[in-house]
Amino acid sequence: MLSCACRAEQGAPYACNCTFVTDFDDDAKLDVEICAPTEDRAEGLGRGCAQTHAPGPVSGCSCSRIPDRGPCEIRACRATPREP
Repeated sequence: MLSCACRAEQGAPYACNCTFVTDFDDDAKLDVEICAPTEDRAEGLGRGCAQTHAPGPVSGCSCSRIPDRGPCEIRACRATPREP
């Protein structure tokens, strides 16, 4: 008998600070939290996540691993509020 464990791929959480251009051609920032399989893939996944929340084209992201957090489901994506 074959057994199939259908579990989502696991990765590590990253906090990304992304920039995008507004409708008025102004630069703006958006913070997102994503889950990536490797540090090399975090920026690309961060850009994709930010694009789903940004009202304009995302021009770039800078991501860093969130310490002391366990594994997460790859491609998890959420916007996070900016700290004052």
